Amino acid sequence: MNRQSVNRSQIAALPLRQMLTLGMALLLTLAAGLFYYSWLTARLAGQVAAHTALLTQIQASRANTLVKAAEPLPAGQATASPATLETVVPQDRWVF
Repeated sequence: MNRQSVNRSQIAALPLRQMLTLGMALLLTLAAGLFYYSWLTARLAGQVAAHTALLTQIQASRANTLVKAAEPLPAGQATASPATLETVVPQDRWVF
């Protein structure tokens, strides 16, 4: 009879051990997932910063180009006279 009670206590302890092991596994999985999410977020933030810097540089260069295009040309280059256009020799073009 003593042996049956020991077996029952071992049987009752087994699900407790399994639950503790399962809980520990879930806790470690959650910690690993949070670590991965943190790493991924930091990496993404770095990529966004790099893209933002590149876009800012492109927009600044386009703005400079537009400002230069809006500036008036010097007096000598302002317009081409029809006589100048007639004296231009057409270049040969090769089309394959």
